[in-house]
Amino acid sequence: MKRKITSLIQLIIGIAIIAFIFIRMENKEKLVDAVNAAAGHWPLLLAGSAASLLCLTISAIRWKLLLDAQGMELPFGRIASLYLIGHFFNAFMPGAVGGDVVKAYYVAKETDHKKAQAVATVFIDRLIGLLALIMLCTVVMSVRLPFFMQYRETRIALFFNAGLFLGTSAVLFIVFRKNIFECWPFFKRLEENTSLGRIISKIYNAFHICLKHPGLLTKTILLSVINHVSLVVCAFFMGMALNITCMSFMDYLALFLIINAIAAIPATPGGLGTREVATKFLLGIMGVPETSAIPLSLLVYGSLFFWSIIGGIIYIGYSSKQGKPPMELMLDQDQNSSLTQQESVWQEQADPDHARP
Repeated sequence: MKRKITSLIQLIIGIAIIAFIFIRMENKEKLVDAVNAAAGHWPLLLAGSAASLLCLTISAIRWKLLLDAQGMELPFGRIASLYLIGHFFNAFMPGAVGGDVVKAYYVAKETDHKKAQAVATVFIDRLIGLLALIMLCTVVMSVRLPFFMQYRETRIALFFNAGLFLGTSAVLFIVFRKNIFECWPFFKRLEENTSLGRIISKIYNAFHICLKHPGLLTKTILLSVINHVSLVVCAFFMGMALNITCMSFMDYLALFLIINAIAAIPATPGGLGTREVATKFLLGIMGVPETSAIPLSLLVYGSLFFWSIIGGIIYIGYSSKQGKPPMELMLDQDQNSSLTQQESVWQEQADPDHARP
C-alpha cells in the first residue's frame, strides 16, 4: 500500500511539474503553431518513432549477447518480448529497476539451472548501458569543452558527469580487480553460511564471466553507444518536425545525452517532468523557445511511451501463460510483508536448492 501511494505521488509530481511549466509559459499561442508544424511533418514523426524502436531493439540484442555468454541461448523474439515488457513497467513504475525486476523474474523462469545468472544479466545490461552513456557524455564533452564551459548549466553537467565517470570507474576497478569472495573474509563467510550469500556469489561470478568473455564487453558497449545515439536521432527528427532550425545534430548529441541521463534518474515514471525541465533549460541555451522545447521533450517521451504500450499488450498475454511477476506482490502488500515475500520468491528463483521451506 505504501509503495502504491509513493508511486502515485511521484506520478502526480511529474504531471505537476509539466503543468507548472505550461502555466508559467509565455506566448502559449505558439504551442498551437508547434503542434500544427509537427502534424504537417508526420513522416519525420514516424522516423523519430522508428529511431526509438531501433533503440529498444539494440538493447534487446545487447541483452541476448549477455545471456548467450552465460549459456542461455533463448530465441531473440522471446528476449525482445521480455525487453518490451520491462520497458512497459519502467514507463509506469518509478524506481531505478522496476522493469528490470520483471524482466529478471521472467527470464529466470525460462532457465532451469542458471536462474541467478539469468537475473544477473538484466542488471549487467543496465550497468553496461549506464557506463556507455557516461563514456559517450565524457567524449562529447571533451570534444566540445569550450561550449560546456561557457554556460553555468552546462558547466554543472560537465562536472557532474566527470565525477560520475571517476566514481564509477573507481568502484568497478576495486570490485572486479580481484574476486571479493576469495579475498575478503566477510564475503567468503556470507557465501558459506547464508543462502543470500550464495545467490550474490552466483550473480557476482556471472559479472566476471561477462567481463572475461572474449569481445563481449566491447560488443555490448558499442551497441550501447549506438543505442544512445539512436535516441538522440529520435530527438533530432522530432525537432525537425517542430521546425527547430537553430540546432545541428552535434548540438542534439551534446545536449540530449545529458537530458537522457537526467531523465534516467528514478524520480518520476519514465522521467516525466524532469526531462521537460532539463530540455527547457538546456535547449534555451541554444535559443530554442520553451514553446518548442517542451513539445519536443513530450514527443520524445511519447515515442517511447508508444512502444511501452506495445510491451503492456505483450505482458497481458505473457502473464496469462507464465504467471504474474513478484513486483505485483510488492505492490499489493505492505512493505514488511512484501520484502519477506519478495526475498522468498527470489531465493526460489535464483537458488532453488536453498529455498526456504
